[in-house]
Amino acid sequence: MTDRSRFFAVLDLVRWRNAAVAALGVMFGAWWGGEGSLVSPGPALLASLAAIAFTACANAWNDAADVEIDRIAHPNRPLPRGELDAAVARRIAAGAALVGLAAAFAARPVLGWISVPVVALMIAYSPLLKSRGLVGNLTVAVLASLPFLYGAWVSDAPRAGVMLILIATPLHLAREIAKDLEDAAADAAVRRTLPMIVGSRRAGQIVIGALVAFGALLLPLVAARPLLALALTPALVLCGMAARAIVRGTRGSPGLLKVAMLCVMAAFVVARP
Repeated sequence: MTDRSRFFAVLDLVRWRNAAVAALGVMFGAWWGGEGSLVSPGPALLASLAAIAFTACANAWNDAADVEIDRIAHPNRPLPRGELDAAVARRIAAGAALVGLAAAFAARPVLGWISVPVVALMIAYSPLLKSRGLVGNLTVAVLASLPFLYGAWVSDAPRAGVMLILIATPLHLAREIAKDLEDAAADAAVRRTLPMIVGSRRAGQIVIGALVAFGALLLPLVAARPLLALALTPALVLCGMAARAIVRGTRGSPGLLKVAMLCVMAAFVVARP
């Protein structure tokens, strides 16, 4: 295997696109907390690096634990393809965790201390939390929403970050359960995820409920910013398409919900006075 191929395999392992979205979430949170300006660009960049590293850590560690599952559910990932092995993935996860903690402490000491239990939850997810059904899904949803808090905190506006987390968590929760629905056949032999605990139909209903909660949490902001309602239309259409896919039992809803989150951030940028 060439160095170039190995490099791209590592990028695939850490889900570089998801890492980029996490960094974008930090920058958006910093901009939102700064009331439309980036007041602390240096700390915001460090917090973005932390988000990238933590995303890399979580994905590499999860893939190291899920090699056999991924042979069925995600055969094109680097470990099932044999381009990397689990030991390498674990070393990448450990290195990324250290980089993330260093960057978080450098951005704001409080973010460093917050990041210690964050890393612990990431490590505990695959062996302990992923088989806990809704508890595991909710844990990941909150962790995936934390970049907004990191960004807002470097702008000295943690309350703004908490508001963004409250809005983002139901959307991330819907995506996590949708992913479990698509992976149910592969997961069945080794763990009990939410669709196996409550059934696929009930899990789908929880996805729909999470999307409804997401829409309800947006209502106060829409009332205060009428332009936001128009700007949010693409995101809401994508959520509706994802809900339809869930109801019909077809694949593709996790990808739709990922794009919906990006559309929500774009809508907030467009509609902020």
